[in-house]
Amino acid sequence: MSEQNKQLNRCLYLDQHHQLTLVSEAIPKPKPDEVLVAIKANGICGSDIHFFKEGRLGNFVVDRPYIPGHEASGEIAACGHLVKHVSPGDKVVLEPGIPCGRCSVCRGGRYNLCPDVIFLSAPPVNGTFCDYLTIRADAVFKMPDHLSFADAAMAEPAAVAIHAVNRASFSPGASALIVGAGPIGLMTLQAFMAAGGGQADCLDLQEKRLAVADGLGAGRFDAGSSNRYDVVFDTSGSAKACAALFSHARPGACVVQVGWPAGNDVTMNIADFIEKELDYVGVNRYANAFPTAIQWLADGRIKTKPLLTHTFTLEEAPEAFKKASESVDVIKAIVMNDCSV
Repeated sequence: MSEQNKQLNRCLYLDQHHQLTLVSEAIPKPKPDEVLVAIKANGICGSDIHFFKEGRLGNFVVDRPYIPGHEASGEIAACGHLVKHVSPGDKVVLEPGIPCGRCSVCRGGRYNLCPDVIFLSAPPVNGTFCDYLTIRADAVFKMPDHLSFADAAMAEPAAVAIHAVNRASFSPGASALIVGAGPIGLMTLQAFMAAGGGQADCLDLQEKRLAVADGLGAGRFDAGSSNRYDVVFDTSGSAKACAALFSHARPGACVVQVGWPAGNDVTMNIADFIEKELDYVGVNRYANAFPTAIQWLADGRIKTKPLLTHTFTLEEAPEAFKKASESVDVIKAIVMNDCSV
């Protein structure tokens, strides 16, 4: 990157017509309690793809241009004068949900449920597909020096997986079924085993993803094994898959809804739910999971190499979104702002 380009902030905007455009803007200045982060790597999340293809996800709608992206790592470029725990040059990962910190759920530790949370890349809030952004300093975490920026960008989806496992009720050695072997499913598989879970099987329609799950220690779902799992995680976001979740669980089991089905409404067998006296819990992003996510990425309890299948530059981001939305070969696409790091 030339010296002249280093003084500009390239920002990738997605508009309501499903078009992605790279625009150069001024570099923002941090407020007293903020840091300026030079973004190095971004993962393309499934939610980014929903906004790109469909223009909405759940209650969030793309009705004006905004910057997508929330799976990011980078380097501190500047600090506001109140910031003490990080310094320019520190390598960091970003937690994209910024809660108020004052309401009852924040004070109770479940800050992901804050009604006033500002979540980067939830339209119309701008996200991380840019060269520089400012963010409240308590939303950045130092990353180990040996962790690459690409791997560190996976801390956000790893936090989702860890929070999903934290929401589940199970004893050491419990069995699990993970429905959906995309990035979140494959990380949930690893987080479940890292947290003391036993045999974990995966269910997916794509053989390539099941092969990756095999390599990470998963078994394959057998239709004859329904009605026996201690924990069932849905990470697919498929309404059809969600409709069958209760049938996979043993009596007294826990079913964890991680994926967000399109259309919001799902038909489920309430008789299975009641007769088996199941626990059915939802997962809304994460809370207090980033330190564990960074640690488990750093020590290998969550492996990223099998998941990171495609790498693009920021200039190639429109191609990256298209590829990630169309090709079954893509498990996780990473966009690097500077491919020399």
